[in-house]
Amino acid sequence: MLLFTRGEARRVLAVLRKAGLVNFSRRIQPPITLVQVGSQLRILCTTKDCWVVWEREPGSHESRSSTPSEPVTRVTVSAELLRECQGPDAEVVTLEIDQDVVKASWSVSGFAVEREFPVFDAPDEHLFPHPREYFSCPPEFLSALRQVMAVRDSASTRYALNCVQLSGTRQQLAGTNSRKLLLHRGIQLPWPEDLLVQGTDLLEAPEFQRVKTVRMGRTEHDLVLQLGHWTAGLKLNTESHYPAVDRVVPSLSEETTRLELHPLDATRLEELLHRMLETCSSRLPTMHQPLTVDLTGDVPIVRCRTNHSPRATEIRLTRSSRHGQPGRVCLETRFLVSALEMGFQQLAFHKSDSPVRLDQHQRIYILMPLDPDSLIEPGDDHVITTGPEPADVDRAPVFDQAQGLPVRRAELAIA
Repeated sequence: MLLFTRGEARRVLAVLRKAGLVNFSRRIQPPITLVQVGSQLRILCTTKDCWVVWEREPGSHESRSSTPSEPVTRVTVSAELLRECQGPDAEVVTLEIDQDVVKASWSVSGFAVEREFPVFDAPDEHLFPHPREYFSCPPEFLSALRQVMAVRDSASTRYALNCVQLSGTRQQLAGTNSRKLLLHRGIQLPWPEDLLVQGTDLLEAPEFQRVKTVRMGRTEHDLVLQLGHWTAGLKLNTESHYPAVDRVVPSLSEETTRLELHPLDATRLEELLHRMLETCSSRLPTMHQPLTVDLTGDVPIVRCRTNHSPRATEIRLTRSSRHGQPGRVCLETRFLVSALEMGFQQLAFHKSDSPVRLDQHQRIYILMPLDPDSLIEPGDDHVITTGPEPADVDRAPVFDQAQGLPVRRAELAIA
């Protein structure tokens, strides 16, 4: 007999779905394995890209591996079991194994519920390997890994862009999709070589964003992370190649066109661009929403337009400053919004068709600009100012609803 609560089923299922291990829109789901040793419970799930183990008490598997006299109950069933019995309360779910069938019972608002689920073959234990040694991760490691994972190209097979690089030689993490590149430098890794880790959305689960202490280790085929109640194994890619990402990072000089965003301007700009993207949410996947960063005048300007309005909207960043040579560049709006969300407030470029570099402490974010033909020229624009507003400014109360405009885009020259 196995026992767990409906709340535990809900939390485990939420992580499995966020990681993409379970997707109920598909006909076939990976099975889950429940292992109970005494009062301790583990739930395991694996796919070709990663595996996860949830433990009721973190570390209980390691501490109890030397007590074989305790009764062990093990069963492998469909993840549909968790979906059926999950709930917000502490009601207990009871599983009884009857040959090839698991009988599950629980109650909802005092009413008894019973379901039967077929039993599957259990996965091999070697699919959930533990490393010989774990290392404590620096505080910024998990956030950095989550951010570079978000930049990868999950559908790409070119240069293994569906992976992220953990570089022991340069002590940095890198993720790219050929149109943007994120580097986290100064991350202390406990090995001297470079690793390619298969990308996953697992770390986006809210439960992992609350984890304070992270340990990591590696086996022959996995990077293993201990995250609170969870242990996750991310597959290592040992056959593909990763681009030489450091070669595409542009250098900075006094001649470089640079924007220093004031924190208040950055917050206001992010808010306005989010509003514009919301009005353009119905656009086709192949359409883009360009904006122009104009650093040719005394006041930095971000100029954007929707295709339902003949006039552009001009956002004047009155608290911010421009340095170096004057210049303009056209960017995909979502790329700039993602940079603002991550806290970047310094932007630099050499020419309108060269990579744009954003810096923030030990992080570098490289964005490829859109074609210079997509630059939005100044004209009879709506004007929004992020600081003290002149009396003669024509304000734009709301962005018009529109779809993005088709534009050409470049890729990073990675090789």
